[in-house]
Amino acid sequence: MGRTVLPQVSPPPPRVWLRWLGGALVLAWLGTTTLHPVGPHDQAIVATFGASGPTLGPGLALSWPWPIGAAHVTDVTSVRHLAMPDGDGEHLMLTRDGSVIDVAYDVRWRIGDLRRHDLDLADPDATLRLGAETAMRAAVAGVDFATLMGGGHDALGHEAARRLQALLDRDRAGIAIDGIDIRRADPPARVADALRAVASARNDAANEATEAHSWSQQLIVHAEGEAGAFDRLYAQYRQAPDVTRREMYYATMERVLGQSDKVIVDAPGTVTTLPPLSAPPGEAASGAARAGNGR
Repeated sequence: MGRTVLPQVSPPPPRVWLRWLGGALVLAWLGTTTLHPVGPHDQAIVATFGASGPTLGPGLALSWPWPIGAAHVTDVTSVRHLAMPDGDGEHLMLTRDGSVIDVAYDVRWRIGDLRRHDLDLADPDATLRLGAETAMRAAVAGVDFATLMGGGHDALGHEAARRLQALLDRDRAGIAIDGIDIRRADPPARVADALRAVASARNDAANEATEAHSWSQQLIVHAEGEAGAFDRLYAQYRQAPDVTRREMYYATMERVLGQSDKVIVDAPGTVTTLPPLSAPPGEAASGAARAGNGR
């Protein structure tokens, strides 16, 4: 039985493999430079020959292959943070009453308009940092030192955020401010003790002024009450002078004699001493005993 001889298959020429490899590279180049997935939190700006095109939302963005076209995908919903100042050094500002305070804060922001943020601003980070510094200094200049020391941080953060948003909108920066959180608002370290003493003295003065006003109001009410009682008594006196004089006499004698011992002389040689009307029972009994001994 003869042996079967298989025909030998010669490998393809090198040019065929190069064609396959070149085709795969072209497909990879087209797929990676023309198809751009845009996530649910992202937006994309498509550019052709360096000129910006439309802004695309979530989905699959198409562009001309590189270097003809490109797509810049950016997250526009995540909240970003900017710390002011960068390090732990002092950040001194002037308050409305001329005091110096050390302020540190965090800016919470996000991209509100991608086209304005990426195309209209030469340096978005520098713009945001300069605007935050300007807004915070203006907000601090409108607040007294004692207010900041008393815990007015939330109001200061709201005012600074409002001012910063107005500045960014005026410059068409495409940045949305979510808020500003005050991390530190303290006196400078070199004069902290002295400024705290001044603030404490001011608070004490304000408290004493409040107490004095309350005391004066009480005196006014008491004086008005006494004046009203006198007016009513005078009206009664005009109607019945004799009766009113007698009532006033009895009331006066009751106040005078009510706090002292009374000596009653019934007849020559007979003296009776009575204790005060408000004396306790023990003193009343001793007074009666003294009266018996005096007879």
